[in-house]
Amino acid sequence: MNITNDRFKIVRAEHEGRVVFYLQGDIDEDAIFNQIANETGEVIINWKGVTSINSCGVRNWVNFIKTMSDRTIYYIECPPLIVKQMNMIPSFLGTATVYSVYVPYVCDNCDAEKLVLVTAEKFGSVEETIQCDQCQSPQMELDGHPKHYFTFGRAK
Repeated sequence: MNITNDRFKIVRAEHEGRVVFYLQGDIDEDAIFNQIANETGEVIINWKGVTSINSCGVRNWVNFIKTMSDRTIYYIECPPLIVKQMNMIPSFLGTATVYSVYVPYVCDNCDAEKLVLVTAEKFGSVEETIQCDQCQSPQMELDGHPKHYFTFGRAK
């Protein structure tokens, strides 16, 4: 079952015997998360498809996630806009464990941008520079400082 409005959708899927909720689109004042609350057991939230979140959407999510404090929750594939919310608003995370995030890189040579998926065990050792896929420059740099990007990991 999928819950949807014109701008936001939740898709429930099973992957390797685990329930994953894929959030897609814009999280705003109209976003409803009841489908997630109705799930029993472990909850995995995949944030990859979220394209924007406004202050009303943040408030909706924080109020929702507070109701899930007795549940095991994992956040996966968090894009930079979600990482920013987790860093600025500790209650955005609730009791969830962050399993993976996308780390943004920018090439100083050709201005290419790239998101690299990083799992929790590598949060403390993420590469500050990588090779650019487009121009092959070895100076594609992390867009920001790892210490600041992974602040959410120290919030608990």
